[in-house]
Amino acid sequence: MRILVLVLSTLLATAFSVKAEDLIRPIGHVKIATGDASIQRDGRLIAAQPGYPLLQGDLLVTGAKGTMGVILRDDTILSMGSSTETRLEKFSYEPAEHKLGMVVRVTKGIIGYLSGRISKLAPGAVRLETPVATLGVRGTYLLARIVP
Repeated sequence: MRILVLVLSTLLATAFSVKAEDLIRPIGHVKIATGDASIQRDGRLIAAQPGYPLLQGDLLVTGAKGTMGVILRDDTILSMGSSTETRLEKFSYEPAEHKLGMVVRVTKGIIGYLSGRISKLAPGAVRLETPVATLGVRGTYLLARIVP
C-alpha cells in the first residue's frame, strides 16, 4: 500500500510540476533576430527567435553579425545592432495599479529606442543606463552607440 501511495504521489507531483518561468509573465518578445543573436537567462544561452518571450533580467546579446528587435509589453521598441549587450533590468507595466517603470542597461553596442506607454503615463519612470551616463526618458526616440 505504501508503495502505491508513493508511486501515485510521484506521478501527481510530476504531472503538476511547472517551471518557474511559466509562472512569470513575459515583459515582451523578440520581434526579429538575425545572425548571432541570443538571450542569456539564468546562466543559459538561448538563440533569439521571433516570438520568443522576454523576462525581466534577460541579457540580450548580438554578435559581430547579429541584430535583434524586441517589443515590450507597453509597446516600447528596442533595436540592437551588432556587438550589443542590453539587460532588461527592471520592467513594471500595471497601469491599473499605478506600477510603471523600466530600466534598460546597455553596456556596449548600438541601440535604438522608441518609447512606449510607460514614458507617456509616468514621465521619468524610464531610464536607459550606460557605463558612463543614465538617461531619463520622457517619451522620445533615440539612437546611441555605447563604446566600453
